[in-house]
Amino acid sequence: MQLLTDILGFLKSLSQIDLLLYFSVVVLIILLVSLFYIIKNEEEMESPVNNEKEEMEELKNIVSDIENSKPPVLELTDYEAEQEEKAIISYEELLAKKDSGSITYEEETNDEVSIKKVNVDALEKPSKNKKSVVFYNYEREEEFLKKLKALNELLN
Repeated sequence: MQLLTDILGFLKSLSQIDLLLYFSVVVLIILLVSLFYIIKNEEEMESPVNNEKEEMEELKNIVSDIENSKPPVLELTDYEAEQEEKAIISYEELLAKKDSGSITYEEETNDEVSIKKVNVDALEKPSKNKKSVVFYNYEREEEFLKKLKALNELLN
């Protein structure tokens, strides 16, 4: 508190010319500090060209390391390997199987649960008199899409 009163007393004892000189010195110091800061930043701005070249070299090295590295060996169990082989099917195979027939079920009933066994050996050939089952409905899909868009708008 005493320091504050001393500073105020010192400032009151100064004349207007003295105050002008002190404040001009303070402004000059602030300008010099900002000038040094700008000069320092300009030097750092010139060096990023070298940094960019170094970063590009590092990126090229990383890319070449990735390209030259061997992919990790996956250790699959027998079941996983079998599923991996069976899971991959081409579009042409799907189209070929589309017309091969439909799956029939051998119905086995238990006292409590009805069990249906797939009869893969006796695939039914598609007949023209059978009604084709439509699993989609465009109106319902459009309504669902509208609801999804409305939900997206609510979330955003």
